[in-house]
Amino acid sequence: MDKCGLFLSCRNRSPVDLNVGRMEQVFSCVRVCVYSVVLCVLVSTARAVTTDSAGLVTPLTQYDSIPGLRPDNDEEVKLAYPDYDRLSTDRPDVAHVLGIIESPLNPLPNDTRHIMNKIGDDNISFTSVDLEQLDPDDVTSVKKALKSLRTIKPAALIGPYSWPYAVASEHARVPYFLTSMMPASQNVSSFHIQLFPNSTVFAQATEDMTRFYNFHSVAVFYDSPTGTSILERLAQKSWLLVTGVHVTNTTLPTLREQLKTLRGKFFTVFTAVLNPDHMRYLLDQVLSLSMFSPPNKWLLVNEGLQEYSLEKYVDSHANMTVLRLMMDYNSNFCSLESDYINLRRAVFHDAVRLYERMYSNRTRTNGTEKFNMRQTVRNLELDGCTGHLIFSRNGQRTESFLQMMTLDGYKSGLTSYDKHTGTWRSEPKDIKHRVEPSKSFSAVFQMSENVFGDDPLRISFIVETPFIGNRSNKSLDNGHPLYEGLLIDILLEMVNILGFKYTIKHVGDNKYGSYKNATGWTGMIRELIDNKADIALAPWQMTTERAEVVDFTKPFMTKGTTVVVKRPEQRVGKYQFLLPLSTIVWSAIFVAFVGTSLMLFAVSRVNSDRQAKYTHNLRESFWYIWGTLLRGSLSGSPHAISSRIISSAWWFFCLILSSIYTANLAAFLTITIGDVGINSAADLASQTEYVYGTVEGSQTAKFFQYTSMRHYAAMWAHMSTLTPNSMSRTTQIGIERVKKGKYAFIWDSPYIRNVISNECDLMEIGSPFDLKGYGLAYRKNAPFGEKLSMAILKMQDDGLLYKMERKWFRPQVCPSHQQSAKTQSLDLETVAGMYLVICGGAVMSMLLCFLQYCYGHFRRKRKLRATKGKNQEPLTTQELGSEFKRSNFASPLSESRDVNQDEITYANHSPLHYRTSADWT
Repeated sequence: MDKCGLFLSCRNRSPVDLNVGRMEQVFSCVRVCVYSVVLCVLVSTARAVTTDSAGLVTPLTQYDSIPGLRPDNDEEVKLAYPDYDRLSTDRPDVAHVLGIIESPLNPLPNDTRHIMNKIGDDNISFTSVDLEQLDPDDVTSVKKALKSLRTIKPAALIGPYSWPYAVASEHARVPYFLTSMMPASQNVSSFHIQLFPNSTVFAQATEDMTRFYNFHSVAVFYDSPTGTSILERLAQKSWLLVTGVHVTNTTLPTLREQLKTLRGKFFTVFTAVLNPDHMRYLLDQVLSLSMFSPPNKWLLVNEGLQEYSLEKYVDSHANMTVLRLMMDYNSNFCSLESDYINLRRAVFHDAVRLYERMYSNRTRTNGTEKFNMRQTVRNLELDGCTGHLIFSRNGQRTESFLQMMTLDGYKSGLTSYDKHTGTWRSEPKDIKHRVEPSKSFSAVFQMSENVFGDDPLRISFIVETPFIGNRSNKSLDNGHPLYEGLLIDILLEMVNILGFKYTIKHVGDNKYGSYKNATGWTGMIRELIDNKADIALAPWQMTTERAEVVDFTKPFMTKGTTVVVKRPEQRVGKYQFLLPLSTIVWSAIFVAFVGTSLMLFAVSRVNSDRQAKYTHNLRESFWYIWGTLLRGSLSGSPHAISSRIISSAWWFFCLILSSIYTANLAAFLTITIGDVGINSAADLASQTEYVYGTVEGSQTAKFFQYTSMRHYAAMWAHMSTLTPNSMSRTTQIGIERVKKGKYAFIWDSPYIRNVISNECDLMEIGSPFDLKGYGLAYRKNAPFGEKLSMAILKMQDDGLLYKMERKWFRPQVCPSHQQSAKTQSLDLETVAGMYLVICGGAVMSMLLCFLQYCYGHFRRKRKLRATKGKNQEPLTTQELGSEFKRSNFASPLSESRDVNQDEITYANHSPLHYRTSADWT
């Protein structure tokens, strides 16, 4: 039998492996020996057919050339195997045939096609054919398996363990990817690539968890050889009290009583290694006995591909953990989506992915074919959906990964695996590193410290200047050949620091990504969720809603939200000379003028100042204060000390006021920029001149929608309800509306400042609010996320981020009207107000003069009539003139006392002093 390559012997089978009685073991060994003799004859015949003239074995699949090519006798194969299907491909000549062994443990046919299409590309494509499940007790089953392999010539077999196909694949030199546990009685072979760990792995993991949580007693429910192996391993530990319950269809009715017995013996830790039907029955009994409540703890070991349905027990809040094969959709080479992955699809996916890697890494040596296969298997290594895949020369996984999942994970669904899962790995020597109860596979494992893998990272981006834009000068050698911007510089620096490869493409729908009730997430976030991209290169606002489906790096830039409007037109008013002082200051000056005049009149009258015009004439006091304010030339000043103190204080006030006014007048006469009437974003809520809005569906819009601040909530009501057309679809549309006028656009401050740096007709209003950080988005729990964050921190420490920001975000550079005004002469429009003051004074003087003349003429006529009534004698011209002077220009006190020298002086300076009576005739 050794010459036939069959190493099956009775001594390799143990009672635990067969799980049968002693007599059945003997019969089984005899049956195997009979099968071996028959198979030896069949294999010898097959080899004789496939041996060339040189005596060398010709592989049935031509694996070392191009494995799995569609055979020439396509029609013959289709007649024998109706399920022999051709996938749609542009290169059907290299479609690799995968033989799928029929089993209820395989994914559905549509799922297998979907997975093969997802893994296939321009270099490799797949087609599949279903192979009949053969009865291992049938003597001719191996012959049938060999005939099937010779007929369809598959490149590889995929499916659960089948003894006939295991024997046939080894002798036909066809790799067999086992998606279920292989019995210990089956000899290992490099052609048998075991994706599923054996019972020893589950036994070690159960022991590690018992030791990690410091359990001292445990009850084991089992119905399979794996459960027996777990029980035997735990029973060998002196520090652990172990009892076992063998569950069969005949012992199920007594299971309830056994649970009561264990509860009476104060067992609180239970391990169950059962098939789904037995597990469901056990848990129903446990629920009815209220044994899910504390302090009871349950460990469910799933050794197969049939998942436990535990949704029924979620509300019991049991302390329950499921130990099963690793399933992580965030692995580097896992192409399954979070809402699509399950155990069967994950194992099948990894089998197809391993074959694809095997084909691309196949070896060509001068040794034997078996040696080539061993080398090929040893070179297989990748991070798949079931963990890190690396194999020994005999096709066994050198390190196994199991997933610890809590009961809450079944309630939350696959998207919450990261919060409710842990990882067990077999390789580390320290138990603290083997058991990671709160970390997923992606978080605890890094493939040879290379978190990026061999394939380039897929980067999706959106054009958002100056973060990312099309390159303007493509003649330069440095930088990216097609794009430029702040994020491109950051990306290139990351490549320089971390050394990864990448491909970059524009997002299809040109959106960042927002959640829609009808379709779900859109934009780049959708691509990250669907595993169509690894990194989304854009200035991302890190929000809790987005953080539930993607991860973010450390912030590379701090941003706020600000408002941009069109700069109002510059204008120069006719009364620019009034602007150096505010209305309040002008009013205060007038009050000071009136108050000082009254005070001067009061102190002069009390002190009997020799200047009688200040003492007895209030009008002269006002005229004196007014003249000194305007720096007019006045004769005569107060003589009393108190009057002079008042005058000196007023002169000092006029000096300071005149200096301040003169100093500011030059600036206000040169230029004045119009005021928009808005000093901050909050002012928009209380005005009606400007329509304002932001990008619909953006994070800025959501800030206004869910804010609790009153003025921002009022702005959201105005934008969404009162003026729904105020929202813009993109930032470019928003800026275009601002340029048209009377529209205020609310958006991120870095983008606004970059726009206004080149647009002098735009201006930013107020200071930024809602300060947050910009980060890069990447796939949830991707292993390279921490590396990206560390690279950003390094760039920040080295000052590179500051230099990049200064390079792409320049301050607004516009012509300075103040500087240009220094070399310009003032035009008539600037000083027109002064001429209007002169004209206004002249008109007012003429009007008062006319009124005064009319009033004087009226008084003279009235007095003339009164005199005629008394004397009936007409007055001479000289008498009329004297009477007019006495009534209009004489001092009120001149009739009661003599005229002194000061009055003479005053009279000499009077404009009417030189008039004679002839002037009035």
